[in-house]
Amino acid sequence: MYNGILVLDKIYGAPSRGCVTAVSKALGGRKQKIGHAGTLDTSASGTLVLLAGSATRLSEAVMNLPKSYLARVTFGWETSTDDATGEPLSEPAPAAYDEPALLGALPAFQGVRLQTPPRVSAVKVDGARAHKLARSGREPDIRPRPVNVTSIRYLGRDETGAARLLVRCHRGTYVRSLARDLGRALGAGAHLSGLRRLNVGCYRAEEALPYNPQAPASEAELAARIQSVESLASQYYSYDANAFCEKRLSNGLGVYVSFMRFRNPGVVPVDEGVMVVGKEHLCLGALRVENGRAVICPQANIPTAVRL
Repeated sequence: MYNGILVLDKIYGAPSRGCVTAVSKALGGRKQKIGHAGTLDTSASGTLVLLAGSATRLSEAVMNLPKSYLARVTFGWETSTDDATGEPLSEPAPAAYDEPALLGALPAFQGVRLQTPPRVSAVKVDGARAHKLARSGREPDIRPRPVNVTSIRYLGRDETGAARLLVRCHRGTYVRSLARDLGRALGAGAHLSGLRRLNVGCYRAEEALPYNPQAPASEAELAARIQSVESLASQYYSYDANAFCEKRLSNGLGVYVSFMRFRNPGVVPVDEGVMVVGKEHLCLGALRVENGRAVICPQANIPTAVRL
């Protein structure tokens, strides 16, 4: 059985679930557990992180990583999905935008702010997915929620006159909502007309396996791209463990930080987890204070081997 992290460069038009199914089939079918660490819209391309075997327990840890997107925003009308796949909510007439006004509006969308997800999205409303409610004719009551947008950089106009943006953000941010709200801020409708996810933390589209589930890669091609879960430790506040500490953590026992060697600070806040790398396992844990000393309490221990 395979165990680890597989990074795909998903093509436009392919559903994330379709990629999971095709990869699972190629690597062994029902015997091989495969999951993804965050859906990428069918209408988007780019980085899709898959997890194999025991690594599926690290899904939340991967979703906590910062992300970057190359977005294209078309002004003139909104759509029912906030992207180009939806029905126009007004006459679809492209409109030019004022660059100084756009640049002046962008700072208000950066930092921690409230954002209302699209009505056609995976957000749960009263236990049901919003997109299922919307497509059944019901209007989902979606409330604004806080998101963290690190930065938005304007890259100019493309050949169609749409605005090109480089967006760096964190978990839960909808770039579709950002496009919609930006249009409203400029007094004109707008929707997301193109999206490419450039990276999820250290996992980059430019280094990923180009993937089309309709023409899936072979088992050998996929297996050659599976990374050890140890690669994820570079993104978290992490330590190296000796055999004694690794055994304690593997048995579910806490270990004092002073017993281990510091590895790196990572990019994820400490309160979202820390990691410990041993010879055979990666431990995801929580940092606690006991008797005035920092201790790591294990939450999951994942083998670092790619084949089990």
